[in-house]
Amino acid sequence: MPQKTRRFWPRSHLLALILLPICIYLPEWLGLRSSDPMMTTSLMVQNSANAAKGLIPGHPGWIDGCAGVFVEALGRLVAHDWVHGVIPWWNPYSGVGMPLAGEYQPAAFFLPFVLFLGLPNGLLMMKCTLQIIAGLSTYAFLKQLRLDPRAALIGGLLYAFNGTYAWASDGPSEPLAFLPLALYGVERARTGNWGWLALSLTYLLLAGFPETAFLLGLIALGLAVLRFFQTAPGSRSRFALHICLGGLTAGLIAAPQLLAFLTFLPHADIGVHGGINDETLPHQAWSMLLFPYINGPIFYGSELDAWYALGGYCGLTLPFLALCAIGGNNERGLRFLLLGIFLAVVGKQAGVPGLTQLVDLVPGLGHTVFFRLCEPMVESCLILLAVFALDDMFRGVWRRRAIILSACVMGALIVTTYALDHQFLTKLRSVSEGPVSSHIYAVGSLAFGTLCLATVVFLAWSKKHPKIIGTVLCFETLLLFGFPLLSAYPEQPRPDQRLITALQGETGLQRFVTIGPIEPNYGAYLRIASINHNAIPTPKAWIERLKQDFGSKVDAVTFNGSYPFAENGDAFLEASLARHPDLFAKLGVSALLVPPGHGMPSIAPYPLENRQPNGFPLTPNSPEVTINISSWEKPVSRLATLQLGTYAGNSNGILILSICSDTQCATGQTRLKEATDNGLTSIELDRIIPADAHTLTLSLKEATTDVMIWSTVKERVGWPRIRFETDAVREAMMPVLHTGTGDLIRLKNAAPYFETEAACTLTLKDRETLAANCPAPTYLIRREVILPGWTAEVNGTFIVPEVWDGLFERIPLPAGPTRIHFHFAPPGAIFGWIATALGLILLWLGFRRVRAPDTP
Repeated sequence: MPQKTRRFWPRSHLLALILLPICIYLPEWLGLRSSDPMMTTSLMVQNSANAAKGLIPGHPGWIDGCAGVFVEALGRLVAHDWVHGVIPWWNPYSGVGMPLAGEYQPAAFFLPFVLFLGLPNGLLMMKCTLQIIAGLSTYAFLKQLRLDPRAALIGGLLYAFNGTYAWASDGPSEPLAFLPLALYGVERARTGNWGWLALSLTYLLLAGFPETAFLLGLIALGLAVLRFFQTAPGSRSRFALHICLGGLTAGLIAAPQLLAFLTFLPHADIGVHGGINDETLPHQAWSMLLFPYINGPIFYGSELDAWYALGGYCGLTLPFLALCAIGGNNERGLRFLLLGIFLAVVGKQAGVPGLTQLVDLVPGLGHTVFFRLCEPMVESCLILLAVFALDDMFRGVWRRRAIILSACVMGALIVTTYALDHQFLTKLRSVSEGPVSSHIYAVGSLAFGTLCLATVVFLAWSKKHPKIIGTVLCFETLLLFGFPLLSAYPEQPRPDQRLITALQGETGLQRFVTIGPIEPNYGAYLRIASINHNAIPTPKAWIERLKQDFGSKVDAVTFNGSYPFAENGDAFLEASLARHPDLFAKLGVSALLVPPGHGMPSIAPYPLENRQPNGFPLTPNSPEVTINISSWEKPVSRLATLQLGTYAGNSNGILILSICSDTQCATGQTRLKEATDNGLTSIELDRIIPADAHTLTLSLKEATTDVMIWSTVKERVGWPRIRFETDAVREAMMPVLHTGTGDLIRLKNAAPYFETEAACTLTLKDRETLAANCPAPTYLIRREVILPGWTAEVNGTFIVPEVWDGLFERIPLPAGPTRIHFHFAPPGAIFGWIATALGLILLWLGFRRVRAPDTP
């Protein structure tokens, strides 16, 4: 009777690789929990207090807030465009417009995966789908290497639940699923089937984070070079051709994305990526690679440097098994390749002299944020090596000497990394957030990791069945992966629809600015234009304008209105809003969003740096205090706000404020019964503050109780917590709406989005289309940043807009009725689509069945 052929995909293995990534998020699928980053990365939600109500503190499965402001916010815009038949070339909702596909991180052509982001819970759907693909691709690659199917299953699960997926939902995690597919593609290219390689490289290019794709691609390139030399001499040229065809096909298919990016770069600000980055991991981060939660859950405690530096972890049992694999005979060349990549990567992470400079010689590598983004490379190498060790064991090959040496190395690593983290752990001992103290996290992590390692060492030494070792390894992996999910929120975020509706009504085609309630790029999520942005690269002309208007300290990447904070502790844009609202009006800003209770923009007259919070009382027996304010700034203002303590509303009488020069005083008063306890109380002055004022006097009249003047102290000199609202603000702004998530303020004199230099009648349809009727020829100004690729169709004639005000677009209009339509596409976009068509044809050819490989 003929033997039954074994399936390449055993049903139980297939179900495990598909169902486990789904099941681990079951509470979220059922609506019992949420990991939506909107809860903390955008404060426009009404139930943001629930962000602190997870079972443990921390973020649920992501470190970088870019999971919200990039992937979720801009990804939703991309999905909306595709669903409505619009190619997502342009984002009109961030800054004063900027390329959407050209910015790359929105993954505009990452189809179909990016379409998930247009759905409720879409970020989780996309992440889970990519984890499933990652596991299946790893399994396929390992089976292609003819490893034991059980070892391949374990490898697939390890990769699907790796440390980067556990700690990242932002751009760097998106290409991760396609590394094992690329490795599988290299193996299949030996047979002449280069379709899988082309497909995987295409998705690496389209996944939205070129740095991670580049670093992971180096592993695939290393395997291709290895296989080239392992192929019979007569077949090498054929193999090299297939590899090149795979790369060429991927480049052709991804041509629209690459074209959008490359044509934008000459006109873009690229921030820190212009130089070599040799930054190393902080000392306390090394222990977190082995004991991920030794310093607590994500962002536990006040020290954040280690978390922001980490792009994943590996645990203890994984590197132990990886070390055990080094001496094996099966695929010895690949094992040493993976070991070499691992040592080079970790050496650069540690800043090893000589090795760091050697690694930087790889073209482009030194320009990446390597110390954080290289972690998927580390994990990938360790996972593959660990699977080789398990395969050896399944085949009955047990090397006790390797087990002992590997255990000794791991012991030395534990001691060394703990010593590096000891100082930080000591600082954390005083921290206790949530149900568990920092000491418990540290001890628990050490105990759990060491127990798992000791168990695996014992099982390997005792030659127990490899299934048991694999089970312990998967148990550790799943537990470490699932731990941050305990921080998930008890419900989905609920955006403040009342505030959003009012904001839409205030802006129309104009823009808003915020210093809090809506984080950058969430304007794109809502499709309400905001001059705030979080992007890299960004239009160079826009960054130059920001620095011209608001100073050289502008953060070109994160222009959120708050960062970097001013010396007096104010949000970055607070002083500009208070002094020069006209700058915002010229940019077409018609609305301002501030945190709830913030009030109108105002100025703190002195810096808060090195000043300690304090207070002093005014009493019926000591009712007056005079302060020298010669060093204070004196804005053009006739409204002051003081922070007062009224003892739960028990203060009474009148508080008088006088700000005086030698010749005149600006004076005002407030009834303390009407004052806000521990909040800001407004005092209207009878004149503008004298420019040469040098004293401030506070007087208590008709009072029978005390009032506390909250203050700040430096060198025993106390100054009241006082702010001034400028006359410019009073003339240019008015409050519109107060809600629990934010206050909406109108800017009265905002420039329109479309404007003509001479009087015309304009009929607006949207941001791209309008009709005009002008009595004489004139010019139309459009407040959208000008970049190569913009064209305007005027009554059927195409023209290229010219630059206006160094930033915006201007086109000539004829007399009489005119129909105008603006359109953006990267220069040469038509050639990109032609390349994509050719690439798809080559991809079809690449999947043809061919003969088995020639082996030496």
